[in-house]
Amino acid sequence: MFDRITKPLRSIFPGGMVGNSRRSKQNSLLRILSVAHSQRLDPKTLIENLSAEYPGRYGQKLRLLQRWLAADSSISAAIAHTPGVLDEDDTLALQCGIETNTLDETLQFLLQHTERDDQSIASDLIRGMAGYVIGVLIFAMIVTTFLMIFIVPTLSQIFEEFALELPMAMSALIEFSELGATLVPLALLALIGSAVLLLFEDVRRAIRRSPLGRMMPTVARRQSAGLLRLLALPTSLGQPIGPTLTAAAQFHPNQRWRKRLLLARTGAVSESDIWRQLADQRLIARLQGEQLGNIENASLRAWTLVTLADRDRQLANQKTESIARVFQHVPTIILGIFVGWIVIAVMQTLTNLASSLA
Repeated sequence: MFDRITKPLRSIFPGGMVGNSRRSKQNSLLRILSVAHSQRLDPKTLIENLSAEYPGRYGQKLRLLQRWLAADSSISAAIAHTPGVLDEDDTLALQCGIETNTLDETLQFLLQHTERDDQSIASDLIRGMAGYVIGVLIFAMIVTTFLMIFIVPTLSQIFEEFALELPMAMSALIEFSELGATLVPLALLALIGSAVLLLFEDVRRAIRRSPLGRMMPTVARRQSAGLLRLLALPTSLGQPIGPTLTAAAQFHPNQRWRKRLLLARTGAVSESDIWRQLADQRLIARLQGEQLGNIENASLRAWTLVTLADRDRQLANQKTESIARVFQHVPTIILGIFVGWIVIAVMQTLTNLASSLA
């Protein structure tokens, strides 16, 4: 009975609002792929069974991934054609692992160093902000509609019958309601629609990939963290990072980053010079490039890369949290001013009416 109720909800609501979070589902797929590759199993059957556990949008992505594999597509191409089924950084790491013949090591590395569900707070913050804004807007629409349809016209009619002059606040409110009778509800509906769209991961991913989204500092910092973690694997294996960098220049989802990665790869005169080139191309911080170039021990450099990646992700999450907390109060303040104006106008009108009839 419970499954019959929750299954339709999980099919309609965005991922993470009902059931497991998107990060948790992506980690499950990573484990499935790792087991399938290490045990030489057919991943199609495993992915099909996993999709049955996740009804809704993510289950649809898993079924699409399974169909690509059933069509004899490579795992790299299948994941690339199913955006959102894995985290972008994990997708890039798998593509680079296949290109450099280190897929086994890549899968194990991702499972050990993937962002844990309790640390992936950016999406939860945006969903919480959007849900908060939706609730505030709906409540404001209900209050405003009730006051403007039932209260304001009644008070205006009473003042006309008694030949009384309306207070300035009420007169301005009536003029505004006549001018914005259509625009205000449409604007509120547009804001609610925008907030609802932000609940969906696919919409947020499209925003991040847009020219405006790429200018956001949090997006650049998370991409830098992903690059640092990506280069930690060949470093930990004692392999040169050049082939991984070349693969990243082919498969990175950001076109500008692909160009910069290629310039950093071809501009380096030695293996250690790559870190300076990455810093010159603003793919990593300049201080990070200098520090990584000075480390000679491969194990220490790999540990430093992972540590820097974790720190950058944490900083990006903190910045996202700060931005979300600021923006979630903007519609509240605007609507609070408007609703306060209505309340003041109504109370002032009732006070003047009582004084005039006394």
